[in-house]
Amino acid sequence: MSKRKMSKLMSLLMVMAMMFMLVPVSALAASGEETTTVANNSNVAALEVVTTGTVAAATATTTDTTVSTTKKADVTATTTTTDVAADKTATTEPVVTADKIVETPVVAEQPAVTTVQAPVVAEQPVVAVVQAPIVTEQNIQVTAIPFMALYKTDGSEINILATNSGEGYAYNTVTNALTLNNFTGKSLLAQLMGDNFAIVLLGTNTLKTDNGFAVSVDGDLNLSGTGKLIAEGQPTATTLGGGINVTGDLVIDSGKYDVTAVGNAGDLTAVGIMSNDLTVNGGNIDVSAINTGTQGAYGMYAYGDLVVNGGKTDVLTSSTSGTSTGIGASDDIVFNGGKTTVRSNTITGVATAVSAASWLVINHGILDLAATGGTNPLAIYGGEGIYINPCYGYVDTSASSLFLDCCHHQGFQHFNHHKTASSNPKTGVDTSATDAMVAGLALLSLMGLAVLLNKRDTKA
Repeated sequence: MSKRKMSKLMSLLMVMAMMFMLVPVSALAASGEETTTVANNSNVAALEVVTTGTVAAATATTTDTTVSTTKKADVTATTTTTDVAADKTATTEPVVTADKIVETPVVAEQPAVTTVQAPVVAEQPVVAVVQAPIVTEQNIQVTAIPFMALYKTDGSEINILATNSGEGYAYNTVTNALTLNNFTGKSLLAQLMGDNFAIVLLGTNTLKTDNGFAVSVDGDLNLSGTGKLIAEGQPTATTLGGGINVTGDLVIDSGKYDVTAVGNAGDLTAVGIMSNDLTVNGGNIDVSAINTGTQGAYGMYAYGDLVVNGGKTDVLTSSTSGTSTGIGASDDIVFNGGKTTVRSNTITGVATAVSAASWLVINHGILDLAATGGTNPLAIYGGEGIYINPCYGYVDTSASSLFLDCCHHQGFQHFNHHKTASSNPKTGVDTSATDAMVAGLALLSLMGLAVLLNKRDTKA
């Protein structure tokens, strides 16, 4: 080979050697650039795929994280190529990313669910407040149960509903009647025993207390029997007091009653017998109410109507400066029969034998009424009016004393009653006319008798 050819060959070899020496560096540089470009392009391609749909904005946010991860993977070409391949093939990764993005709002909505539930929890106290009155009403109904007890002289209690019978008493659960037979104690207390609750008297029964009423019944009561009840009570500074107190209706059919109420200085009103409606059908009733303090004294008082159909009733009331009323009512007082005697007196108060806030009606019966002392004492008073059966004749309703007898107002019987009546008697009959008539009849009788005697003597 010629020198010239060898020289060309060597020059070519040297150039090739130099090229080979330069190729790796440029190739590496080119490979790094291509890797970065491809990685960037692959990210862009992934973004293009993800940006289809409604989560484009959220995917764009994820792109920064992918780029930063790719930069960390660019340490070697092999790792970069793997990441690029993964980016090119994992077209479903945006869906996974989208799931994460979709789940993010769901997590964010949980407080909203909690917020919705909060009012529900807040409403629970409202429900509790609505139920509170119901619970209160149930408690009232539960505590309002029947109860009946007798209290001995030593203050010990006899629960009659628990022990139906004992010394001096017996309770019949079928007839709802308590029988007292020679019982002695302080008081009787009964509540909610029903509208047919009754007390039957046998023998002599005594109840005496210095605190309130000897007999207290919250409800209705019927009194009857062949025995006797001695009931004595006293008011206090905080409560009325006396013999018998019935918050419902009281009916007295038979029996004997010795009722006493005594009030002193500082005590409230003394009342012998008190109830809502009071009806006397029979029996022998003796009532005394005396108050030496500043309060009043009432013998028999009804917050409703007071009706006397029969029996024998004697009432005595006395007060120092308070009201003294023998028989009183907040509504009507009606006399249909029986014999009633009332004596009411006071020192400086107001005395009235029979006083009705509404109507006073006297249909039948014998009434011997007298009020003395104080200012303008009256035998009868009716707030809305007074009706007296015409059979009584003329009646002076302004009188302090009256004797009224509808069946025996004529002849000698009337004359006798007139003489034995109250201290200042006023009657339904014109006494002057009656006395003149009686005197005339007596004169005629004497004249007739003289004529007969004269004829007999003539014949003889």
